[in-house]
Amino acid sequence: MRHPSSGALAPPVLALLLLVLSFPPSPLAAQEEPFQLSLIGPTLQVVDDDADVRGLRLNILYGVNENVTGLDVGLVNHARGAFKGLQWGLVGLTDGRFTGWQNGAVNVAREEMYGLQHGLVNVMGEGEGVQWGVFNRTRHLGGLQVALVNVADDLYGLQVGIVNIIRSKERFPILPLANWKFQ
Repeated sequence: MRHPSSGALAPPVLALLLLVLSFPPSPLAAQEEPFQLSLIGPTLQVVDDDADVRGLRLNILYGVNENVTGLDVGLVNHARGAFKGLQWGLVGLTDGRFTGWQNGAVNVAREEMYGLQHGLVNVMGEGEGVQWGVFNRTRHLGGLQVALVNVADDLYGLQVGIVNIIRSKERFPILPLANWKFQ
């Protein structure tokens, strides 16, 4: 007779294994790992912080790696280089190019961002996509900002919110409800 709990973990474990294996390592990548588990990076994590993670990264408190591709889940998720995929947690921080979806209370893509930032505070350098939150800030965006307060040094697109600022506009750089620039 089989123990009642012996097969209970098999489907989730199998699903996790399939997810991790669905991101095969690139032959050109040095120190690329399919899985990372971090309590407090860089000292208390399975994979060194200078390695790339391509697959699943679980950050209990804080995780940091060079480049990350795949699913990034935790309290504070930090990629020193590029990130591609879904970054989900309280704080998402990418120092290099971000491609995908950042979903957290605070999302920061310091350089380029292509995709969606969704949270209370969204900050990006430049790029294309959507920022959706309470406060959005960008140097340059081609796309849409939706928040109570939207601030862009330059924008090719639309802002919707209570306060909308496009600093590069000569006429009406600050408007309530909506602001836009298509030239």
